[in-house]
Amino acid sequence: MRWSSALLLPLCLATTACGTSAKHQALLERRDAIRLADVEREEGAREQYRSSSGFQDTRWGMTKDEAMTALPIHAWVINAWGDVHVADVVAGRRADAYYVFAQGQLAEVTLHFRAPGAVRDNFNAVAELLTMKYGKPASREDSALDAEGRLALAQMANNLSEASANYHAWRSGVQPSGPAVDNFGRQMEANARTDAALAVHEYLLRSTWTEAETELRLTGSQEPGARSLTLTYTSQRLKPYLSKELAVRDQQRKVQQSREL
Repeated sequence: MRWSSALLLPLCLATTACGTSAKHQALLERRDAIRLADVEREEGAREQYRSSSGFQDTRWGMTKDEAMTALPIHAWVINAWGDVHVADVVAGRRADAYYVFAQGQLAEVTLHFRAPGAVRDNFNAVAELLTMKYGKPASREDSALDAEGRLALAQMANNLSEASANYHAWRSGVQPSGPAVDNFGRQMEANARTDAALAVHEYLLRSTWTEAETELRLTGSQEPGARSLTLTYTSQRLKPYLSKELAVRDQQRKVQQSREL
């Protein structure tokens, strides 16, 4: 039986398409298998992970049972997610320590120092101790210094405008017809001065340190009626799992709150 060219072309195209489709499907299945193997390998490595670093006698990657064995007898579980609270004295300061778990493993410890008093002084004192142990901070933030910097820039800009106007008046012998600094410039400086004055009493301080397996974040804040000083230790290895864990918790809180409305 002889096939006409008109019939052969669609047949060839269909055969090629089927072959390509099968090959593409095989590639997709192989890719999925590789991804699954990678996930299983990562899960196994995470479950076996126990760091040499952590906070005091605990280590990143510990299960809750392991952590409870290392913690004082007065440690207690405070919520449905298995977080643990310990009232402690750290660096001579009373603090509430909260141990947070992700995927069932210790991933973060946060110290909330009680009665922080003069926040800036206590922040600087704790920062000095951390610098002695971990070296210079990787980053620093001081909202009061930032406010002072913005005021200095606003003053500099206005002073330059006035100096420039005076110079041109001297060169030309003609006095300017209007003020050297417009209302916008004066208002910017006034706003910056107000912010700088408020920032003396209302401010945010933050410094971070990093080592091979731990990220540290010291935060101090002061505002009317509220003062806080916290120090957070976070596992570098488990940080991605912790982010997902906290996102799930946040969503669960929202669901619960929505039911209360």
